[in-house]
Amino acid sequence: MKFSFEVGVNERHIVDFSFNQFWGNLSIRADGEQVISDFRMFSLSLTKSYEFTVGKDEIHHVKIDKIRKLVFAGLRKTKYKVFIDGVLTSEFEGR
Repeated sequence: MKFSFEVGVNERHIVDFSFNQFWGNLSIRADGEQVISDFRMFSLSLTKSYEFTVGKDEIHHVKIDKIRKLVFAGLRKTKYKVFIDGVLTSEFEGR
C-alpha cells in the first residue's frame, strides 16, 4: 500500500507512506527523508500508530493509524487514518 499527502500551508511538505503487506516493511518519508522505518510481521494489536513532526518554521504533528482486521489480516485490506495536528484529514484503504 502506498499513498502520499501534503502537510502545511505556507511551508509545504510531502509525506510518502509505503507498507508491503507481504514482507512487512513499512517506510514513512517526509520530503524524501526517512522519518520512520518499521518491520511488522506479527502483531497482537489491531491498531499501530506512527507519529512524527514536520516543518521548521511551521511545525505540524502528524499521526498515521494503521488499522488491521482481526481475522486473516494479511489477506484483507488495511485502513489508514491520517491526523494532522489532531484533526483527521485523510483515510486510505488498501493492501
